[in-house]
Amino acid sequence: MQKFFQKIDPFVIFCFDVHDLASEYIAKNFLLIKRSILIVAYLSLFGVFFPDLRKGFGSLAEYMLLLILFLSPLSKIFQARLLLQMMGLRREFGILMGCLAIVHGVTYFLDPVTFSLNIEPYLNTRFFSMPPLFYFGILSLILVLPLLLTSNNFSLRFLGGEKWKALHRLVYVILFTALLHIFFVQSVGRGYNAVELIQPAGIIFGYVLLKVLAWKNFIAPLRDIIVSVGERYGKYVLAKRGEGIPSS
Repeated sequence: MQKFFQKIDPFVIFCFDVHDLASEYIAKNFLLIKRSILIVAYLSLFGVFFPDLRKGFGSLAEYMLLLILFLSPLSKIFQARLLLQMMGLRREFGILMGCLAIVHGVTYFLDPVTFSLNIEPYLNTRFFSMPPLFYFGILSLILVLPLLLTSNNFSLRFLGGEKWKALHRLVYVILFTALLHIFFVQSVGRGYNAVELIQPAGIIFGYVLLKVLAWKNFIAPLRDIIVSVGERYGKYVLAKRGEGIPSS
């Protein structure tokens, strides 16, 4: 293990440099970053006037959802300062995800063609016979709305911490319904294929594995790597401060 780290030490130092630069920037501009994310989120709502952007907005909403969910276990496993700082931005990331998802979904209702062909025939009595592509998309949108509307301090105080947390656990359901929506989107024109299940199944498996590792890291090699990187980072910090500690 020691020889391996010696070989990749220049790359490790580069990663430490990038980590510290990003971390220092976030620390100095934390409030500005929070406000900037919110500005981008609310400006993204104007995307309803540009239906051609809805697919891209949907993909961005998916990435933001995965970022929000994966941040928590990753920060607990690796305890990296940058990840812990980004945890403080999760509410803003969630608002951005919600706004992107709303634009993605609402434009299907606003577009007369897609609405009349794919949604209107099912609104009265045949909702549950709607094609899965639209059914799981609408369900995901409905679940996102209460989370977006309560992503503020007033709702947290009004509901109380426990009820607020319980409500926001809907994000796990949203992950499931959103992945099903994406699966059926990818199946359009190609039929249902087991290969298409690899991506959503891999995401769910990876997330569950990370949650388990965050609770108890049972993978010894991973524990050893984390300890080794932590020790190397300690030496890096001391050398950076000019205390005469060798950099390797």
